[in-house]
Amino acid sequence: MRTTFQTVAIASIGALLGSVSLSSAPAKAAQFAADFSVDIIGGDFLVGDTFSGQLVYEDDFLTGVGTELLDLSSGLLSLDFTYVGEDLMTPVNYTEADDDIGGGFPIVTFQDGELTGLDYSVSIAPSIAFQFVEEPLGSGNFVFLTDDFTTFQVNTGTVTFSAPTPQPTSVPEPAALAGLVAMAGITILRRR
Repeated sequence: MRTTFQTVAIASIGALLGSVSLSSAPAKAAQFAADFSVDIIGGDFLVGDTFSGQLVYEDDFLTGVGTELLDLSSGLLSLDFTYVGEDLMTPVNYTEADDDIGGGFPIVTFQDGELTGLDYSVSIAPSIAFQFVEEPLGSGNFVFLTDDFTTFQVNTGTVTFSAPTPQPTSVPEPAALAGLVAMAGITILRRR
């Protein structure tokens, strides 16, 4: 006949082994957020203004070697950018859903594991658009452009990315699970 202590010990060992098997499950990709800013440095409007945004991505599609691209089907989770609306004054928040190109855009560029650029284009109004683009193509230099196709006004800006920061994720901790089992066992023993 088993004692209560033996029963609790067996249950605790079973729970601990179960938690170890949980921890050996494949890990989810880590999520990172990177802030970016655009400083308007030249053109016909907004010169001297700074605008900001953030992109969030998963790293499971990145190897850290060479040029790598992430889009909405391969690791890019979200994109937010606060710029101006049609009046070129009122702040408006744009997301990945506002990209005009579609079909795999926006694209985030990495070089040897480092975030280096963004390819993203949005029509603010029928005659006004902005875009983040590599210019000249293949140079690794990403710029920001706004075009007003009615007045032919243009502005240009530099794009700066901050170092990506890991985003918190909720992952069950095996040690916490084992601690809960041990506390339950001690409580049962004390009641008896």
